[in-house]
Amino acid sequence: MTGLLAGAYAVVLGALPTLLMITMEGGSAGFYLAILLSVVLLLVPSAAPRLLPGSARRYAWMGIGMGVMLAGVLISLGVHGIWKGSEVEKAARLLSMLLILFAALRVPRRVLARAMLGTLPAVWSAAAIIGWLALETGVRPATQQFNAVTYGDLTLLFGVLSLMSLGLPVTRFTRIEATLKLLTGILGLVAFLWTQTRGGLLAIPCFLLIGLLVMGRRLGRMKILLGLVLAAGVGIIATHDGALRDRIDAGVSEYGDCSADHLADTSVCIRLQLWTAAGYMIREQPVFGVGGGDRFRQELERLAGQGKVSAMVARDFGETHNDLLYFLATYGVLGGLGLVLVYVAPALVFVPRLWRGDERSRLHAAAGLSICVAFAVFGVTEMMLRDMRTASFYAAWVALLLALSEPRRPDQAEASTAS
Repeated sequence: MTGLLAGAYAVVLGALPTLLMITMEGGSAGFYLAILLSVVLLLVPSAAPRLLPGSARRYAWMGIGMGVMLAGVLISLGVHGIWKGSEVEKAARLLSMLLILFAALRVPRRVLARAMLGTLPAVWSAAAIIGWLALETGVRPATQQFNAVTYGDLTLLFGVLSLMSLGLPVTRFTRIEATLKLLTGILGLVAFLWTQTRGGLLAIPCFLLIGLLVMGRRLGRMKILLGLVLAAGVGIIATHDGALRDRIDAGVSEYGDCSADHLADTSVCIRLQLWTAAGYMIREQPVFGVGGGDRFRQELERLAGQGKVSAMVARDFGETHNDLLYFLATYGVLGGLGLVLVYVAPALVFVPRLWRGDERSRLHAAAGLSICVAFAVFGVTEMMLRDMRTASFYAAWVALLLALSEPRRPDQAEASTAS
């Protein structure tokens, strides 16, 4: 394998976060290029070190778990006699995590690790877009690439990943690199606040917990700094952001109003209506769901006719603002189980690595687990996997971090570092 090919692979994977934040189609284009390079890497002879005993078996089980969603989507579509190519492709993109993983394992780790720098331009470009929109309009920024919730959640995640990579230098300029990562992490938290996204707050304690878990008994200065910065971010959110605090208060008030008028078209009541509608669909079609395509929207229109959701909800919404409820309602039990396994299957590989192997492997495992947890938590109040681009990023970067956190024998680790 040539150094040029390995470097190009790291560049493409590293570019995916920025492409998500600044373009409408770049995320998918970057993903297709990553798939193409993965195939090339797997065909080119390589001296990549062998996996430790048991690794291949764990990845095989993970692959089976990741394939459940694709099976659920195909079976549901077949039962209903319809075809929704985009949903099939999305499930296939998630399953492509295995292809990217085994290709990434053939790239020298010191080269592959440079892809982690991709969170830095992603956060800075997102902050510029969010800040400009906030100053230009004076209201909550309406981003074009994604809605404000998804955009804010991704900005927060990339900021956290920047902080988690503080102990993972990949350049000779370690102090400058660490300073830039620290500033990027803080900027990611600030930009997230500008989006006034409430659901993302739920993920912050999870990030803190993962950071504490990976510290173990050896509390390096960088890891302590990570915990302090994240704790400071929580404090800023809780005490200093008036606009976000007002949105939280408004959410509490709207929730109370929903008990009096469950068809009120407010932010909270709309979500409750969508979740209730999904519940009706799950009870009526628990095994195969209502099907893909426009079936969910058609069911909403039927429920609106019965007075169970408002006319505006049936007209303007085609999803649930909740990943799990959507896949259960649309594709049945296998769809819901498949989504859970999309989070859990790689997470079960990452968790043991928080305490095993060298420090770099543990920190990479913490970053990978953070992505799994973030998408699961963000998906409670927003459909993070509604879009092809976010599904592509999830598959590619979870695979990247699985490869970077893969334990190696001491002689293999040294060879990889020196190569």
